[in-house]
Amino acid sequence: MNTKDLILEEARKVFERFGFNKTSMADIATAARKGRRTLYTYFTSKEEIFRAVIDTEVSKLGEILQQIIAQPLPPEDKFRLYILTRMNAVKTISTYYDALRQDFMNNLGMIEDLRQQYDELEASMIKTILDEGVEKNHFKIADTVVVARAIVFATKGFELPIYRGDTNYDHNKLIEPLISVLFHGISKEKN
Repeated sequence: MNTKDLILEEARKVFERFGFNKTSMADIATAARKGRRTLYTYFTSKEEIFRAVIDTEVSKLGEILQQIIAQPLPPEDKFRLYILTRMNAVKTISTYYDALRQDFMNNLGMIEDLRQQYDELEASMIKTILDEGVEKNHFKIADTVVVARAIVFATKGFELPIYRGDTNYDHNKLIEPLISVLFHGISKEKN
């Protein structure tokens, strides 16, 4: 493992344990068994390290989601698996970064800035599934770009209880009805 990756791995552990606000560059340097000067060779600040840690986590999730998109599944099944995998990953990351939960509201601006960077990537992945569904005549969508963005925003709403640490929240029970509404609508079919 190269020095930069080692720093990020150890920083991830420190952020997980102490949260963003209580972590210092000295804490990260100690955990990585490197001097602070070495950290500053690769990163200009704690915020930059935090962003790099999040980038790494999101990249891993992106790879998993790309694998789902590439599977030879019907678009409906691919979409369902994509959404469930994504939400389970958010829940896992949130539980994993339990210490960050305390910082979430204090650093909402920074976290939302990070999140906006990934919204377009996510919308692009969802659009790929929707385009395939339209092409195979499984979906009737006039503008897959708009629908993909709407789905990104809708799924973000499912994340807030996870970030707040709501232990009674089960996103799986809510996602299936959302998917059903997306696939079938809420209007009663006329005979």
